[in-house]
Amino acid sequence: MTIIAILLSLASVGISKIGKGQGVTAGMALGEGLLSQARSLAMNQNTRSRLIIHSDLNDTVPEERERYRRMMMVVYKELDENGREKQEWTRAGSPTFLPNSVYFSVDLSRADMRNGGVLETDTHQLSSQTSDVHQCYYYEFNGQGICSTPGAGFILKEGARPSGQEKPLMGGSKNVGGFVILKNGGTSIIRDIKRLGVIGAD
Repeated sequence: MTIIAILLSLASVGISKIGKGQGVTAGMALGEGLLSQARSLAMNQNTRSRLIIHSDLNDTVPEERERYRRMMMVVYKELDENGREKQEWTRAGSPTFLPNSVYFSVDLSRADMRNGGVLETDTHQLSSQTSDVHQCYYYEFNGQGICSTPGAGFILKEGARPSGQEKPLMGGSKNVGGFVILKNGGTSIIRDIKRLGVIGAD
């Protein structure tokens, strides 16, 4: 698990230098890697784990602007000596950031890509500072490696996000991509951009 976390951290640094148009593809690869890490951790520890994505909009603080819908992290529930979950979530490694100008799309990442629905959120401590608690979207796995929201979407957009705005401005390129998360933790790429409802959308 440590090796995976290190590789993901190194990848997140290098990805910021990838040319225009490849950011979404690189971000999808990061998302798939973190989902795989979360599922493996849940099965190895026989506990729950999550891939969380920062969702608190606060552009007055530069660090929070950088995190907004770009910072991802794997967390899990440690078990006590009796096999019961501890109250707090434990962070597994360092946070990973999507490539520059790439954002997690809440509008398009529905809880079920066929039937709609909004992804669940929860508060998580994102660093060792006890005050660093923020609302996050999440994808969760149980101890058997089963996704709690099979059919959920993980969709990314590339664009410029003006200060205070929730959504990035995509311009004419409509650079969007994503995948559906399967029950067993696998993914299925969404190849038809029209299925994402992107044409004509913000």
